[in-house]
Amino acid sequence: MNCMTRTDKSAIEAKDMYKRFGKKNALSGMSFRVPDGTVSGFLGPNGAGKTTALRLLLGLMSADSGEMSLLGVPMPQNRTEVMDKLGVLVESPSFIETMSGFDNLWWFGSLVKPVEKKRLDEVLEIVGLSDAAGRAFGTYSTGMKQRLGVAFSIIHNPKLLILDEPTNGMDPQGRAQMRDIFKNIHSAYSTTIFLSSHLLDEIQRLCDFVVIVDSGIMIRQGYVKDLLSSECDVVELRINENQVSRALEIMKNHPEVLTNEVLPRGLKVSVKTGWTPELNRILVTSGILISAMIPIEASLEETFLKLTDSNGA
Repeated sequence: MNCMTRTDKSAIEAKDMYKRFGKKNALSGMSFRVPDGTVSGFLGPNGAGKTTALRLLLGLMSADSGEMSLLGVPMPQNRTEVMDKLGVLVESPSFIETMSGFDNLWWFGSLVKPVEKKRLDEVLEIVGLSDAAGRAFGTYSTGMKQRLGVAFSIIHNPKLLILDEPTNGMDPQGRAQMRDIFKNIHSAYSTTIFLSSHLLDEIQRLCDFVVIVDSGIMIRQGYVKDLLSSECDVVELRINENQVSRALEIMKNHPEVLTNEVLPRGLKVSVKTGWTPELNRILVTSGILISAMIPIEASLEETFLKLTDSNGA
């Protein structure tokens, strides 16, 4: 994502949400916020409470207790007022199998409020289904069905788009296509997008902000860039295997080198932030031939696993 202006305005707020099914607590005081104008990810292991939280926010089930709001409007008591400003895709989209993609959008979209043919053509173009608009929905692939569901969710230009596992069942090519679709929607309409997913790499590629939940509570939220920031730089040094031992000996004399790991083609080294150029200078002047110095970015997957493991998952 491109750099964006951070805001204190919230598109979604949840405070102390509790939900119990029989003897099991699905949510145990979950609280989080989603900044307005972001593309935000909702992450958590299976059973963490993501789908339950989304259903409570949308008024599809009632909470045992807690406070919620969408676009600044308290929920669920004002659900009718806010729903025409939302686009929603929860689980797999359900349309009439024998009707065409276009007719399904027109039929179901018109149940909310009148929709023009021009707008239907526009959303079909956005999701890449213009050529398949006249085909029966039952002939669509899984990815095409998901994309038609996204098309339906944006017919009425929502201010907030809420999606539950929108790339579920898709192959890598389909996920990449869907990722581009969301970027285009956000860029064209400034729509706030909140999507749950278990695909950490997809979230890192797409989202500005992330909410991580586990065991019915929020365990971390923040801008992805902040969550992945570190007090050290990590680089891969491509050097000849005959010089690895010498390089390790040199680095022992410098406390700025925090960790090192031998790799098949050299070393993986973590150093104090900003010290990488100095490390390069020291090694080169000591006769170490470095063919490449490759920065290694922090991974959202590593952060996610560290957080959920520490929470006893």
